[in-house]
Amino acid sequence: MESRAGETALDGSARSIIVLIVVGMLVGVLSGTFGIGGGTVIVPALVWLGLSQRHAAATSMLAIVPTSISGVISYAHNGNVDWVAAALLSNAQSCYARAELEMTGLAGVLDDVIISSEEKIRKPARDLYMLALDREFVTAKHALMVGNDEQNDIVGARTAGIDGVYFRTEISPADDPETSSYAVRSFTGADYEGLLDYVLNA
Repeated sequence: MESRAGETALDGSARSIIVLIVVGMLVGVLSGTFGIGGGTVIVPALVWLGLSQRHAAATSMLAIVPTSISGVISYAHNGNVDWVAAALLSNAQSCYARAELEMTGLAGVLDDVIISSEEKIRKPARDLYMLALDREFVTAKHALMVGNDEQNDIVGARTAGIDGVYFRTEISPADDPETSSYAVRSFTGADYEGLLDYVLNA
């Protein structure tokens, strides 16, 4: 190993290669045992061995990215990657809504449940929709609001830049239109098959 101010690196000697192999094996054991990211161990270990912070971070990325990509491909192939996040955004009272979600089994299907009484913000407030986007790590253009209340669901989502699909159902507000001019698509009733067809073919 050779070292100088600001720039340190391992040389290509047999000793350095052996050290790197040992570090790699140790990182694998620690990561698998404690469920931590490899970079959490690799970067400090390489800095301790003489690499600069910049070289250590770059080396860590080189080691982690290929294995991460292969892991995602493997999980996706087996259907274990959730490509679409589904969140419930509701103005219902929390004490009733959460109990109903548990009773119907929907709690285990949804990625997130955002209830206005818990967040102290009600639909159609833009801030509630922005909160949902932030919580799901998605942008407005990659989100779709599905609702049966034109003002609270469709118009509210639109203020945050989110497209809306409108379901005109028996529990929609009495003065709601049959189709919403604010929605990208309107359906009569809870037409989930129509919604799926629209999403897949949009």
